[in-house]
Amino acid sequence: MAKSKKRSQYLLAEPNWAALSLIENEEERAKAFQQTQYWIHQEIANKETYKEFRVWIKKHSGWDKKSQTSVLGNPDWRYLTIGQYAYFQNKTGWMPQRCKTWINNKLPDLIATGDKEIAEKALKKKVVAIKPKIIRTQLPDFLAAFDEMLDNLVEGKKAGTVEGLLRQITMLPAETAEARAEISKIKDEYDELVRVRKIKGGRSDWDEQLIEGYSHINTPQLRKIMAYFDESLISLDTFTASKKTVRRRKPVDPRKIVARLRHLKADKDFNIASINPVDILGSTEVWVYDVKRKRLGLYMSENPGGLGVHGTSITGYSDKLSYEKTLRKPDEQLPLITKKSRKALHEQVGKIRGKQMKVKTRINPNMLLLKVQ
Repeated sequence: MAKSKKRSQYLLAEPNWAALSLIENEEERAKAFQQTQYWIHQEIANKETYKEFRVWIKKHSGWDKKSQTSVLGNPDWRYLTIGQYAYFQNKTGWMPQRCKTWINNKLPDLIATGDKEIAEKALKKKVVAIKPKIIRTQLPDFLAAFDEMLDNLVEGKKAGTVEGLLRQITMLPAETAEARAEISKIKDEYDELVRVRKIKGGRSDWDEQLIEGYSHINTPQLRKIMAYFDESLISLDTFTASKKTVRRRKPVDPRKIVARLRHLKADKDFNIASINPVDILGSTEVWVYDVKRKRLGLYMSENPGGLGVHGTSITGYSDKLSYEKTLRKPDEQLPLITKKSRKALHEQVGKIRGKQMKVKTRINPNMLLLKVQ
């Protein structure tokens, strides 16, 4: 598999690129190309092949500027195979004709996906004007350790777990998210291998190349590797979820909610005091009396417990069920109203002659809060 970290030296003998550059016969070129692919796959990091592909586009692709821009808009993982081919041509100066044909056949798809990625990135820049700067501290160490564990697994050795690795290496939340993205990219390579191996006939040249490049991994090993990826990604998700700070909304003091409700606290003439305005919260009915206009008012919600307070107003009441009436003899009527039960109160007020009018939205300083039900 391709390494995700740089080595100080190659484990396998590096091909003689200068000698290979002299080959002109197409059949010999195809053979030489085939022999170098395993070395490139084993010894060259994916990031390096992605870089070589960008160089190859400008020097050897022959594509117009617009096509080049579109193709370069793709995420790096789309250059996995092409990057290895590009690395070879940048070293030797040539590429087998069948590889060129395969790349050119992929061009329309690469242009379409690249344009889509460019459009999405442009939209994100408009939505998020300022992107927070990510300070990397432990991410390189984590990825290097994961790469080593994956190598051990491929070689049949015992590999550690990402869960254990997370206990040893502390990363920032942004680093953990980037680590997950990097591991997902590596997993994409193996997903492609699983897909290609299931193809029984009609494989493309690239399919054959991919199968040969991973020929050292048998099916049971591949199953273990895929399970290892799934387990690693779950560990990262679980770790991220556990680190999220859950902010509990602090309960609002009911007294603060009704603090701006302007009402008449008591009336000496009637010897009636208002109820605590806090009791309005979550009630179904509120009876009020405007001493200046001599009007009895009812605020009633359609659903039980639907009344609330916002600023200087009672909220949640129904315009159809709420009303106010003028009291002709408040001295006699008010004491009776405050003592009646809910049902009896409605019957008592229903007997009062007079037109039902729409209640005022705001509670004013002349209103007594008589009763809450």
